[in-house]
Amino acid sequence: MIKTSSGTQYYTQQEVNNKINEVMEDGYKITNAIYEKAKEMDWCSEYDDWAEDTNKDLKFFEIPLMRREYAVTYTLTRYQEVEVTVQVTARNEDDAEDQADEAYCLSELIEKADDDEWITKNEEIEKVEAQEI
Repeated sequence: MIKTSSGTQYYTQQEVNNKINEVMEDGYKITNAIYEKAKEMDWCSEYDDWAEDTNKDLKFFEIPLMRREYAVTYTLTRYQEVEVTVQVTARNEDDAEDQADEAYCLSELIEKADDDEWITKNEEIEKVEAQEI
């Protein structure tokens, strides 16, 4: 039952479900339009700030944060220099580095290299900044 200015209207459960689906579809369309406009105008940081702030107040719907492709490159040196590049989809460079570290356990290798537990003199692992691709 929904009260309107013209009186009380009764809806079946199916009609209510359909209305909810329509509202959700509209929400996705609006969000997608805002997302695409933010990308077009290069307002990615502003969009993310707005989305995070807005999501705090939402109970049912969540506005997606920007995701971009990053290449995270590591240079590993033991007997010879090897460059490893990991491609991830992330919100920002820090998130990209964290994802690459987690997925490939590279942070553990870096820690061991820093502690000199498994490497000899002149051997190192260097993390190069993530770059958006």
